[in-house]
Amino acid sequence: MHSEYAAIQQTTLKKPTPIVQPKPDYMTEITEESLAAKVMTNLNHVIPATTRANTPLKTANRQMIERAVRMLFVVDEEHQLKGIITSIDVLGEKPIKHMQRVNCKRDEIDVKDVMTPIEQIQVLDLSDVEYAKTGNILTTLKRSGRHHILVAERLADGTQSICGIFSLSHISRLMNKQVDVIEIANTFAEVESALHH
Repeated sequence: MHSEYAAIQQTTLKKPTPIVQPKPDYMTEITEESLAAKVMTNLNHVIPATTRANTPLKTANRQMIERAVRMLFVVDEEHQLKGIITSIDVLGEKPIKHMQRVNCKRDEIDVKDVMTPIEQIQVLDLSDVEYAKTGNILTTLKRSGRHHILVAERLADGTQSICGIFSLSHISRLMNKQVDVIEIANTFAEVESALHH
């Protein structure tokens, strides 16, 4: 810490002391009709939670708890995306299936053993999201059967860059109600269709 920064004097509270409540114009109610951008985690403003493919599974679980997130981006040394891992991947049946398949102990499982590799990740295009409603995102999440959907921006050279995340738990919190994922999409065309209706 820089020594030239002086401490600020504190005072003791006196009763009664109210807590400031947000102004009505700040507390915007989120509904299915709200723009999807309002419920998207914008990675231009939030540092993404990341891990490495060779990270032990128990360490990845701890990283999620410490960051208060349910998904980690799996990246390489150049910070290029290799896959994603969610709390469901860590705590669900994937580790058990892997242990049975290779005859190992849970402590021997790494992130790469249960993550969703980049080749299997489906994303939404930012241009579609910009005009979508929160209801479109909820339908897409339900039909995908996942709790997270990534948003990609197409760059000038034709490549894609991950720029946002839709999280079911985050949307539920903003809407102040529980939303469950129960439907599974038969085709990605159904997911795309949900965004355009």
